[in-house]
Amino acid sequence: MKKHLLTCIFAAPLLLFAQQTYVWNVTSGSWTDPVSWSPQRNTPQPEDILEFSSNASVTDVPVSEDVGRLRIYNNAVVTINSSVSGAITVGHEAVSVPHFFVEAGSSLHIAGGNVVSINIGVGYSGEVRGNIDFFDGAHRLTAKSAGALIFKNGSVFTANTGFDGNAFGTVNLNSVVFENGAQYVNRAGGNPFGAAAPNAVTIFQSGSIFWYQRNGVGPSMAGRSFGHFYVDGNLNFAGIGSSRDCIIQNDLRVVSGFFSFKPNTNGTHTGNFNIYGDIICEGTSYIDIGSDNMPGAVQLLGTNQLIGSGAGSGTITLGNVTVNNNHTELKRHVTITGTLNMQNGIIKTTATTLLKLLPTAGIQTCTHDYTNLPYTNIGCDNAYVDGPMQKQGLSNEGFAFPVGQNGKLRPAFLRNATGDFTVEFINRDPYLDIGLNVSAGIHHISHIEYWNIAGSGDGQVELSFFDPNSGGVTDMAALRVARYNGSQWMDMNTVSYLGTPGSNGSVTAGASSQFGYFSLGASTDYPNNPLPFILTRWDIIPGSEEVILHWSVSEKQGIKNFVIEKSEDQGDFRIFSTLPAAEGDAANNYQLIDKELLNDKVSYRLKVIYQDGRVYYSEILSTVLPLSRSLKVYPNPARGKIFVKIPPQSSSFKLAIVNSSGSIVKSVETRNFTIVCVDILNLSVGLYYIRSIGGQSPLAVPFIKYNQ
Repeated sequence: MKKHLLTCIFAAPLLLFAQQTYVWNVTSGSWTDPVSWSPQRNTPQPEDILEFSSNASVTDVPVSEDVGRLRIYNNAVVTINSSVSGAITVGHEAVSVPHFFVEAGSSLHIAGGNVVSINIGVGYSGEVRGNIDFFDGAHRLTAKSAGALIFKNGSVFTANTGFDGNAFGTVNLNSVVFENGAQYVNRAGGNPFGAAAPNAVTIFQSGSIFWYQRNGVGPSMAGRSFGHFYVDGNLNFAGIGSSRDCIIQNDLRVVSGFFSFKPNTNGTHTGNFNIYGDIICEGTSYIDIGSDNMPGAVQLLGTNQLIGSGAGSGTITLGNVTVNNNHTELKRHVTITGTLNMQNGIIKTTATTLLKLLPTAGIQTCTHDYTNLPYTNIGCDNAYVDGPMQKQGLSNEGFAFPVGQNGKLRPAFLRNATGDFTVEFINRDPYLDIGLNVSAGIHHISHIEYWNIAGSGDGQVELSFFDPNSGGVTDMAALRVARYNGSQWMDMNTVSYLGTPGSNGSVTAGASSQFGYFSLGASTDYPNNPLPFILTRWDIIPGSEEVILHWSVSEKQGIKNFVIEKSEDQGDFRIFSTLPAAEGDAANNYQLIDKELLNDKVSYRLKVIYQDGRVYYSEILSTVLPLSRSLKVYPNPARGKIFVKIPPQSSSFKLAIVNSSGSIVKSVETRNFTIVCVDILNLSVGLYYIRSIGGQSPLAVPFIKYNQ
C-alpha cells in the first residue's frame, strides 16, 4: 500500500507539467482551430510547445493565451494577419530556453490593423536569428526581463509600412538587445528605444545596425547609443535640443538622400555627436551636422577613421568638430563652419580631399612645444594636418595653419592676411622637388622641408623653425623667408624674427600678394644656418654576388659621419657600416659595397650624423637579389658528384635533388657548411634540379647528370 501511495506522489508532478509539442500542419488556418496543429490541439495548456516548420498563414490568434515555447524553423515563413486582436504570452518553467525562437533562414510577418502582441514572460527568454516584420498596426514583441530578447548576428527586424508605435514597448528597460551583426530597419513607427532618454527598452551593441529608411523629421538621437547608423532617405533632425550626447559606436553611413542634424528653434543643443567609426556618403547623398544652436561638437573618438568614404559626390559639412583619435583620413572635401578642436590625432588630406574652414570657422588645439612663440592654437606633434588645409575669408587678420608631417608639427602663419589660403607642409628636399637656383640675398635654403602656400589675396608669410627638426638655425639675423618664383628662390624681404637660435621660433616676410612654394633660407654662407642639405643621390645596384650603394650630398659642411643600416628579409635594421665624412674633393660622393648577402631580399637606409648631434635618415631602399647568386652547382654537367655552394646563413636547411618530373630522388642535410658535396653516381642520366627546402625562399638550380 505504501508503495502505491509513493508512486502516486511522484507521478503527480509529471502529469501536471506534461509537455506536448504541436506542429502547424495547414497552409492557412486559425490558431485556435485544433486541426491546424498536429496532433490536434484540443486542450491548450500553458506548457505547450508550438512549432512552425513550413510556410504558414495564420488568420487569427486567441485574444489571450499562454504557451511554453513558440518556435519558427526550417526556413519557414509565417504570416499572422489576425481577424481579432490577441496576445500570446511565452514561457513556462517546464520548457527549456529559448522560449521564443526564430531560427536563421525563417521569418515571422505580423500584419493587419488588429494588434498582435507576443510577450515573453518574466524570467523567460527569446532569440531571433531570422527575420521579423511588423506591418500596419501597433503590433508588439516584448520581454519582461533585462536582456531576455536577443537579436543575434544575421537577424533583421523591420518596422514596415503602416506600423505604429514602439515595437518593443515602453517599459521593461534593457530587455531587448541587438548584438553585433543584427539589424533594425526603421520604415515606419516610433523609435525602438521606447522609454525617455537616457533610459531605453532596446540596447544596440557595437556592430549592430540601425537602418533608417524613411523621409521626414527624425526622432531625437540625444542620449541614444547606436552601433552602425545607416540612412536611406531624407532624414532631418531639426528643432531638437538636448544636453545629452548622441553616440554612434561604429559608422555613420548615408546610402541615399541626406542626413541633416541642425537643431534650431527648439533650443540649444549642448550635447555632442560622438562617432567612433567612419563617416560614409554614397552616391549624391550629403551630410550636414551643426548649427548656431548647437554648441556641442561632432566628436571623432575612434582609432583610425575615414571621413567621406563611399565613392560618392555629395558634400560633408560639419559645425563644431573635436578630433580625439589616432588618425583621421579625408576621402573628399570636408567643410567646417564652427570650431575645429584638435586634441589628438593626425588629419590626413590631399588636394582632392581638402579640409576647408569657412570664414566663420576657427581652431582650438592641444598644447604645442614652440615655447618661443606667443601663439596658442597652432597644433602639436600629436595633432596636426598632414596635407593641405584651407582657410577662407580672412579679412586683414592672422591665422595659424597647424600643418606637419612625419610626427612633427611644422606650422605656418599668415599675418594681416585677406582672402582665401591653402597651406601644406612637405618634409622633403625642395632643391630636388622644386628647383636649385637661388637669387641675390639667398645663399642657400633648407634641404629637408618647405611649405606650399596658395592664396587669392595678400598677407605676410611667417614660417616656423624647430631644431633639430629644421636642420639648424644659428644666426637669426641671417634667417630668411624664401619663395620660389618659377625659376629661383627669392628673398621675401624678411621683417621680423621670433625665438632663439638652436631652439624654436619663426621668421616673417614682408607683405605680398604672391604665393607658392616657401622655404627657410639663409643669407650668409655656412656654417651659419646650415638648414640641412643632405642627399642629392641615394641608390643601390644589386649584382649576383654583391650590392653597390651610392650616395651624394650637395654640401659637405657639418657632417660627422654616415651610418649604413641594413635589414634582411624585412627584419629590424642593424648597423652595417660607418663611414666618416670625407675631406676635399671626395666629400660629396660616396660608395660602399656589400658582399655579406645572406637573404634574397635586403633593405638599406642611410643615417647622416652632424657634428652638432643632429640626425637625418634617408628613405628606405629595397632590392630582391638574383636567385642565381644563392646556390651554385659545379661541375655542370657532372658524372659522379657535384659541389653545391650555399649562402652562409643557409647552413641549416635541406637540399633536395629533383628530377624533371618534379619527384625528389635524393635529400641532403646541410650542417654548418657553405660548400656541400653530393654523390650523384647512381642517378640516371638526365636533367635534375638542386632545390632548397626550408630556407627563407625556395631556390632551384638545374644541372645535368651524364655517363662516360
